Amino acid sequence: MRNFKLMSMAFLSLVLVITSCKKEEDVEPADNNSTLKKGEVSLSRETEYGEDWVYYSFENNAEVEVSDHLTSLDWDLAFNRYNVRTNGGESGLGQAAVYDAGEIDFSSLAEAPEADYMQDDTIRIVKAFTGQGVEWMTSTGNDVFKGCVDLEYGNQGPVFTTNNHIYVVKTAKGYYAKLWVKSFYSDEGESGFINFKYHYQSAEGRELE
Repeated sequence: MRNFKLMSMAFLSLVLVITSCKKEEDVEPADNNSTLKKGEVSLSRETEYGEDWVYYSFENNAEVEVSDHLTSLDWDLAFNRYNVRTNGGESGLGQAAVYDAGEIDFSSLAEAPEADYMQDDTIRIVKAFTGQGVEWMTSTGNDVFKGCVDLEYGNQGPVFTTNNHIYVVKTAKGYYAKLWVKSFYSDEGESGFINFKYHYQSAEGRELE
């Protein structure tokens, strides 16, 4: 009788071990790249012509208030109509710069390039529209983004389209993100609202997928 109990206990233990191993095999593997943040952004408001910029932080995934963009590291990108500036070069103290990967599939760009990034410089932006035409002013921004939003005049007035290029951004703190400017319209169809999809690598490394 005692031998039977011992054999039963041994068999039960073996069943438990086999069951436990089976459960571990069925577990889905965890995402090892948990530092990769993904999202889509729609600006909260339309920007005016002139020096009216909306500042954005990948780290916070939010628009941020900036009192002096030249001395703050709290922002990565800024938007003024169809102009874009980054926190680097002539626009800020950060390490930000941009690389244009061209019109490719968003998911096909799995890693940020090592070189060929461009920092901000002096650019011209529209200050106002007057009775005499367009009044221009000098500002700072990144010409790599020039053409990400294009303006055409049709029978129904101005139409804004995007070039569907994928851009890689080195952030103010030296991390990497890729973004795709998807639209220049709000959900209600009002122009002036940039929408973009992004993957942001929040740690050291260039992996973007």
